[in-house]
Amino acid sequence: MNQRHSGQHLAHPPLINKLLIDQLRFSLMALFAGAASGAGVALIISLIDLATRQLWGGPVEQALGQAPPLAWSVLVCGGFGLLLSFIHRGGSSTLLPELPETMEDLRHPDRAPKRDERRAILGAALAQIGGGSIGPEALMTRLATLISRRMWKGNDQALQSASVAGSLGFLGAPLLGGMVVGERKQDVLRRWIPGILGGLSGFVAFHGINEASGGSLKNLPYVWPSNIGESFDTLVAALLAGAVGCGLGLIFQRWRRWLEQRRLMARWCWWPVVTGVLLGALMHWLPLVPFGGEEQMRPLLENQQSHPSALLFLSAFGKLLMLGLCLETGWRGGIFFPVFLIACATGTGFHQIFPDLGSLGSWCGGLTGAFYRILLPSPLVVVVLGLALLQGHGASGLLVGVAMAHLIKQGTSLGDVPPPPPRTPDSHECPKPQWSSSRPL
Repeated sequence: MNQRHSGQHLAHPPLINKLLIDQLRFSLMALFAGAASGAGVALIISLIDLATRQLWGGPVEQALGQAPPLAWSVLVCGGFGLLLSFIHRGGSSTLLPELPETMEDLRHPDRAPKRDERRAILGAALAQIGGGSIGPEALMTRLATLISRRMWKGNDQALQSASVAGSLGFLGAPLLGGMVVGERKQDVLRRWIPGILGGLSGFVAFHGINEASGGSLKNLPYVWPSNIGESFDTLVAALLAGAVGCGLGLIFQRWRRWLEQRRLMARWCWWPVVTGVLLGALMHWLPLVPFGGEEQMRPLLENQQSHPSALLFLSAFGKLLMLGLCLETGWRGGIFFPVFLIACATGTGFHQIFPDLGSLGSWCGGLTGAFYRILLPSPLVVVVLGLALLQGHGASGLLVGVAMAHLIKQGTSLGDVPPPPPRTPDSHECPKPQWSSSRPL
């Protein structure tokens, strides 16, 4: 009896050692997956950026007041729209899936619809180069998914999650990838471990360690309240900015939903040309409207180009409308940077009107947090993303905006759910309340 127990006791250490070795091996593979994906996506994005800069020039891309001739911008953007029309004539399968769709395909590959990946990637790259009001993260995550499928042959979804997380290192937040791929509650460790490791290695592959403490807004001075009066002003500015950010988020949601119901691309295949012509015209008169916004942010916040508040408000609202139109007419991409620019342009305009009420960071932070929280499902993702993009500026305003939008979003969501069934002895048999399919606009 004692010999049998001692034998079982001696069998445990090898088992533990095997588990530790497997976990170490898995962690190293996740690090490699994130770094490889981050490096591969970084190379492709850098080629797209190079082509964009060669076509338009740095001052045009940064909205520094050197607008191209109207005929040139309309002709070029319309030409890119014509190319997109031909690419997407194959139907919705040729459209680039947005980030939530890519994550859903990654989590449930058996339910993923069949897509023409080559046309989708080509169309998204042309939309970036042609000046679309869209961000790069949807293209990056899709590229990372395709790279990981080739690397891992679809055998390990956790390593594919690490690859996608590594691609989000472009946004300068090492933990953002883990937040996104680990968004769902089930199987938390299996998602978070590869996500965080992949995100860390992808961050290094994209930016390097030196960028972690610098970044594009390093010349913008940090402003901290020095007394109770300034703290109160900062809080008031953050509350006002949060209310405006919630309004912008709700407007964008309704605008997008209205466009989705019209099914523009299914009814007429030449909508990308119309969108391109609009982008070319707006590039001449409102230079902040086209492009994703990542190159426009630093000149805007560092006041390298003085824009009156009315022009900033008009540009922000125009970019909001064009972002929704681009996404629904074949100019597919992401929303992170365009939404960030819309929030910061609006915040800069309010700061010009009320220069003594809070700081520029509190206005931009409140707007950014509220706008993102209305559109994104997780408040933790919003906080990490907002802090990464703002690089610590207006952190208190960001938190206030996130809290306001979270409360508003919870309240409006409750209104869309029908009342629960009456309590009866067999109430557990009753179907659970479902989301209303005929939600009013």
